Amino acid sequence: MIGLLKKPRVLLLDDDPSMQRLIATLLRREGLRVDVVSEARQAIEKMGRFDYAVLLLDIMTPTEGGMTVINHLRDDNPSLLKRVVLVTASPASVLRMASKDVFAVVQKPFEAPELVATVRRLVA
Repeated sequence: MIGLLKKPRVLLLDDDPSMQRLIATLLRREGLRVDVVSEARQAIEKMGRFDYAVLLLDIMTPTEGGMTVINHLRDDNPSLLKRVVLVTASPASVLRMASKDVFAVVQKPFEAPELVATVRRLVA
């Protein structure tokens, strides 16, 4: 469990409700505050209102997804890219393009300890 007075905040962008529940539950058990969105525009709006320790982004969504957020960050807040973890089943060709500026990539399907350990490294 992460022992800080103020709970670090995580933003999760994923369009799959079961994946949203799984990841949010795992991270809340670690003492993190998790905001869940299913579209890039929601993520960008929340990033304007809150300070996130970690951004968990799925690249492949039916609407604008993680790549939209990454492009927004490249233009408006490049330092925040170092807090991005891609959680995705995207093909390797897509990942090569998206992952060059981000902190880490966790491939779906993932092992829960792997995801938790990756997030812990960012909030430590």
